[in-house]
Amino acid sequence: MGFEKEPEMKTDSEKEINEVRESKKNPSDRVLFWIPAVLFFAGTLALFFGIFKYRPEIIFPAVEKEKTQLLFLGDSNIDYSFGGTEIPEMVMKEYDSVAYNCAIGGTCAANSRKPYKRTNYYSMFSLYNLSKMIETGDFSVMTRNREFLDSASSNIKDKVLILEHLDYSAMDYVVLHYGMNDYFTGFPLESDERFDEYTYKGALRCGIERMHKACPDAKIILSSITYCRYQEVSSEGIEVGEPFSGLSFDFGQGTIDAYRDAMKEVSEEYPYTFFLDNLEGMQLGDSNYAEEGLFQDHMHLGEKGRAIYTEGFLKLIREIER
Repeated sequence: MGFEKEPEMKTDSEKEINEVRESKKNPSDRVLFWIPAVLFFAGTLALFFGIFKYRPEIIFPAVEKEKTQLLFLGDSNIDYSFGGTEIPEMVMKEYDSVAYNCAIGGTCAANSRKPYKRTNYYSMFSLYNLSKMIETGDFSVMTRNREFLDSASSNIKDKVLILEHLDYSAMDYVVLHYGMNDYFTGFPLESDERFDEYTYKGALRCGIERMHKACPDAKIILSSITYCRYQEVSSEGIEVGEPFSGLSFDFGQGTIDAYRDAMKEVSEEYPYTFFLDNLEGMQLGDSNYAEEGLFQDHMHLGEKGRAIYTEGFLKLIREIER
């Protein structure tokens, strides 16, 4: 057990000397002391309300309302950052517009029957669930899953903030790019239930109708699955054998062109939807898969591939606006 040091007692003479010193201090010294303190306090408040109270203009400081507004939802081919060559950025460079990239890699159109967990956050952001949050304005499911949000990348956290605060009524185009993960997961294409959330076509219908309610003036572009291959991987994470073409290999529910066809069929059911065929349109497949720059792996487009996608996307936009 330690002992506290007793405070030193000042003599009467010492007290008098200190009082004289204090009385001789310039009053401006006290002012100069308080100015930095006040500025620090004000700066802290500004930081809190300007950054921690998130607003879309913080994330997108140069939004120009008169420009065409595009919202991208989808999987990793839209989501991933490539230093300015991601698809939404390339679209903005070629077309006078503002693009909100709210795609999240690994997500499907269809909903999963598994409960939300840290390892299953993809289901939280499926088109079925995300469109429901957007339509209702209720994003509480995200706040109830704090474990996921706390561990999520800054990229996802930023997109969650954008999704919560975006003015959806101002959107001119909504792009729904889903299919690759539905294919790899083996989600059924359809069932007897028209709006079956656990099927690809059912989830697409739910997403389309909800986004139309949230963005009533927007044209909705259904962007199909792109060419991909399936690569077997061992439990140690080592690639095994040669990859299988998505045009011939399926997971029990159809090949990639079956998912393309399913999206095309759904697009024809609505007067405000437009279809972008990324299989026939991009002319990427078994014959040129290995060409340098087209793909960066078995499923993700390379810079040249993303440029081809952007060209086809803008061609469709110009056709719509004729």
